[in-house]
Amino acid sequence: MHRFVLTALFTLALFPSLASALDIKNIRPCYAPFGATRYDLNLLPGDVLFITYELEGLATDPKTGKANYETTLELIDDPAKKDPKILYSKKTPNEVVPQLGAAKMPGDLHVIMGAQQAPGKYGVRLQVRDNISKDAKVFVYPFSVIPQGFGFVGVSAPAIGFPGQHYVTGFGLVNLALNGKKDPEVDITIKILGDNGVAVAPAVEIKLPRDMPEGIKLDEANFVPLQYPIYLNRPGRFTIEIQAHDKFGNQKKELKYPVTVLDVNHFVGK
Repeated sequence: MHRFVLTALFTLALFPSLASALDIKNIRPCYAPFGATRYDLNLLPGDVLFITYELEGLATDPKTGKANYETTLELIDDPAKKDPKILYSKKTPNEVVPQLGAAKMPGDLHVIMGAQQAPGKYGVRLQVRDNISKDAKVFVYPFSVIPQGFGFVGVSAPAIGFPGQHYVTGFGLVNLALNGKKDPEVDITIKILGDNGVAVAPAVEIKLPRDMPEGIKLDEANFVPLQYPIYLNRPGRFTIEIQAHDKFGNQKKELKYPVTVLDVNHFVGK
């Protein structure tokens, strides 16, 4: 994770004229809101890039206690270019009260890759402007889009959970190879690993087309949505490892992410 964060923070230094008390910290790609950290930034067309961050040093109105700021989200082509092309832009006004104090506010953004998104290097550029202090800050986060192929898209995986909770991972598989009957042959293996990298429970197997949701017609839309629930019976740090083997296409893809199950008593006492 650290190399991604350092890349984004280094980009902040490219805008010295925007140096101010306002700061953007803890920039992190993840799998949906409150999601597990995403380490692979090679996206397939149709996938979603989700990023969270934190704003520090926001000014507040002394009368209302409100922070007032505007974010400008841009999708750009190769951020290494001197003047990258803006492919998408959206401004969002924000007026909020930091009710827990500290003039600190969480934020998130997401960009959806088009189904026909051309492969190549891209970047997310976010500018935050404090309308009270007039301070501003920018970060650029690079990623890549790879050619169409078999793989995972639209992953939703919470970063944390609590004992007694039913934790659910959701993901889609795209571009499955089909036989003459328009059926796939894909084996999916899900493992839960402990801190030492050893499985803590037997692996779960999902087979397609046997376990494919009803109504899926892959010759019309080559996409299979899947979910995997886990009952969290104890606290600890774990890694979820999902391997998908497309037998007709002779391709293997892997999805891995960390999950922490928190002990509530550790935080609230007995």
